[in-house]
Parts: sequence; structure tokens; C-alpha cells
Amino acid sequence: MRLKNNSQPATRRGGELGFTLVEVLVALTILVIGLLGVALMQVVSIQGNTFSREMAVATGLGQDMLEKLRTLQWTELNVDDALTAGDHPIGSDINRDLDGDTNPPFLAVAAGTANIIDERGFGAADAGRGPLLYTRTWTITDDQPATNMKTIEVTVLWREKGTTDRSVTISGVKVQE
Repeated sequence: MRLKNNSQPATRRGGELGFTLVEVLVALTILVIGLLGVALMQVVSIQGNTFSREMAVATGLGQDMLEKLRTLQWTELNVDDALTAGDHPIGSDINRDLDGDTNPPFLAVAAGTANIIDERGFGAADAGRGPLLYTRTWTITDDQPATNMKTIEVTVLWREKGTTDRSVTISGVKVQE
């Protein structure tokens, strides 16, 4: 059994086929609004990815410093004062040398700006190669959470494009051997 197709193409007054100018303008307006929404979502997505990347780098730099501090021997602490109680601001950083090596026991106390590093962990003298600078500081608290333990708190600060300051803090405990 065959079905007959009795439908005729839509015709306008005067027998013209197609869309009117108003219909085309409405369709284009809806399309443009949709494309603008997609473009805005792309911008927000890129900003979110940038922040996530910066946060991951800062977390890695903080974790790296925490691990360096935790690897120091308890007996070395009086020599370099790396793990003495108190704040350790800019100028008291454990950093890489300019040649990329680490000095045993990972201590390279440099003047003033040694604590400012790029995303690869290089100091300020080498930091011109990186797009974003991070500042690492650490605070040591003696006998916390118990006797013969030190709580190490590493804070990494950076400034996003614009004026927004961000930070991430990582804590750990060093136990006397």
C-alpha cells in the first residue's frame, strides 16, 4: 500500500517561496546571542584553567619546600638555622643554584630576593624567563603538635594578572630522629 504525499511547499502571498526578512533577522539574532554565550563561556573557562594551573604550580612549589625542610637532619638545624622556630621571610629561602643544582643540605641562603621564584623554582636572578613569580615563606613552631616535633607551614604567594593576590599554605611535621 502506497501513501500519497499531498503536502505542498509553503507559499507566501504572490506565490513566493522562502523566508521573510523578519524571520531571517529573528533567526540571526538568536544565533548571535547563542554564539556570544559560547564565547563568554570560553573566556570563563580559560580564566578558570589559568587559576587552576597557577594553584597547581604554587602547591608544587610549597610541597617541594616542605619536603626539603623535612629532609634536613635535626642536628643540622643549628648550623643553618633553616628549621629554627619563627618566621622565615624573603631572603631565607632554600633554593636551587643558578646552575640548577641543589646545595647539600639544600641550603642556599641568598640576599633579599632569593625567596622570589618562578614556576620552575628558579630564583629571582633567573626568574625573567618565567611569566609569573611566586614567593615562598615558611614558619616553624617548636614542640607542636608534641614534644620533639616541629610544625612546618610553607606559604606560597603570587599575584594574578591584575591585582588579585593569591596564596596556598601547606603544613607538615618534622619529628626529631
